[in-house]
Amino acid sequence: MKGICKLCAKNDDLRESHFIPKFVGKWIKKTSVTGYIREKNEVQKRAQDIAKEHWLCGDCEQLFSRWEREFANKVFYPFVNEGKSVASYGNWMSKFCASLSWRTLTYIRSKNPNDENDGERKVLLDAAQEHLRKYLISEADNLNQYEQHLFPLEKIESTDSQDLPPSINRYFLRIMGMDIVGNSTDQYVFTKLPSFMLLGVIKARNVKPIRSSRIAVNSGVLSPKKYRWPDGLASYIFEKADEIIELHQRIPQMHLESFDKYIRENPEKVIKSRQFQAFLDDYERFGDDVFS
Repeated sequence: MKGICKLCAKNDDLRESHFIPKFVGKWIKKTSVTGYIREKNEVQKRAQDIAKEHWLCGDCEQLFSRWEREFANKVFYPFVNEGKSVASYGNWMSKFCASLSWRTLTYIRSKNPNDENDGERKVLLDAAQEHLRKYLISEADNLNQYEQHLFPLEKIESTDSQDLPPSINRYFLRIMGMDIVGNSTDQYVFTKLPSFMLLGVIKARNVKPIRSSRIAVNSGVLSPKKYRWPDGLASYIFEKADEIIELHQRIPQMHLESFDKYIRENPEKVIKSRQFQAFLDDYERFGDDVFS
C-alpha cells in the first residue's frame, strides 16, 4: 500500500504496523488457555492478532523493530518468563517507550477525532505528538517535558487497600490497552502491556512525586523500588480492571461452553498457562469474588 509514512512523512510503500508491539500479542496468545485473543470492542470474536494499520514505511518499521527487540529480550521476557526484576538499559529504552506513547497517541486520536473540538486540547496533543515524532527520528535529542514513566507490575499478594477489584492481578499481568488519561491540569498517554504500564507525560503540574518511574534518555536500570502513580490514576486502573469481569459476561454463551469444554479436555495445558495462573492469583487473594 502506497502512502505517507506518519513518522518520517515520506511517500513510500507502507507496512502494516502494530500499535502494541507484535511480540506482546504473540506472548499473550502463547501463554493463554486457548491461543486466541479477544478485543474489547469485539468481545464476541476470537482474534489471531492485535490492532495494526498501514502507518509506517519500511525504514521506520525497522527502526521501531530494533527498539522492540531490545526491550523484548532484555526486559519483557526476563520479567514475565523468568521472574527477573532488574534490567540495565541504554538509549533504546527511551526510544522504545517514546515510540509506544507516540503510537498510542496517534492511534487514539485517529479513532476519536470528535474529542478534539476543544482547541486548547488539540494544540496540546499536537505539540506532544510532534515532539515525540521528532525525538524518534533524531530531529530532537531530548524528550523535554514529555517524559516517559515505566511501571513494572507484579501480582498483588497482600495489601491494606480495601478497594482493589478482584480482577486486579489479571489486569496487571495479562491486559493490553491504550488511552489518553488525565484532567484539566495533568494529561498522560497511557499504554498497558502485560506486567508493565507506561505513562508518557503530555503535561503535568509536578512530576517529582513519580520521578522513580522516569526512564532516562541515555541509560539506566529498571529495578524494584517505591513507585507512585499520579493522583487519580488508581481509580482509572481499578475501573479498567473491573471491566475484565464485565467483558467476560458479554462473551456469547456458546463460546463460554466451548471454552469450558476445552478446559475439561486439556487440563494440563490449562494449568500451565499464564492466563489460568493470573486467574488463580486473583482467586487466592479475593476468593469467590472473582466470579462476581
